[in-house]
Amino acid sequence: MEREYKWKLTAASVQALAAYLHEYPARLAQDTVHMSAVYYDTAAGHVHANGGALRIRRENERSVCCLKRTVKKEGAQALREEYETEAADVHEGLLRLAESGAPRELCIFLSAQPMHEIARTEFIRNWYLIENRDAAPFTAEFAIDVGALGISGHMEPFEELELELKSGDADAFQAFANALEQRFLLIPQPASKLARAIAVTGKGKMT
Repeated sequence: MEREYKWKLTAASVQALAAYLHEYPARLAQDTVHMSAVYYDTAAGHVHANGGALRIRRENERSVCCLKRTVKKEGAQALREEYETEAADVHEGLLRLAESGAPRELCIFLSAQPMHEIARTEFIRNWYLIENRDAAPFTAEFAIDVGALGISGHMEPFEELELELKSGDADAFQAFANALEQRFLLIPQPASKLARAIAVTGKGKMT
């Protein structure tokens, strides 16, 4: 289960957060990744009808197929089922996902359907893995994403911050996220990248 927070970013908050992360005492790792993702669905919208999002994303030279299904959303926080596997295309990815814990019947069904692009994103992610070493420890990943989203030929810029729990105490993580939001006056971003990309294309609304 993926537990993450997502916030909008301003130029001022980017600078303040970058300084905060640079000085964080328990920063375990950091990197910069070039990402581009294409989201797919059937003409009848079977993926969306099942509460899901299906994409092929390039992470530098790595190609990953990912299926997400939202379980709960509240403010900046979202709980999602997330399944991913390395794959060159979406049909190969669905078959691999069916064998690795994703909803099997759904994946097999979708793998036999014609798929078309419904949205895409292109961005640079600066990520930081941090460890909170208080009484209820946890590790979490900060990701500062700057890029564009929409559909080929019609993209709009975006900037956002994601904070995802990787391991450890979920309650302590939630308290940390709430304190971070107050400290940096962060604005929750309730809509996913896919939902915002769909809105850019003018094809409707998604959550």
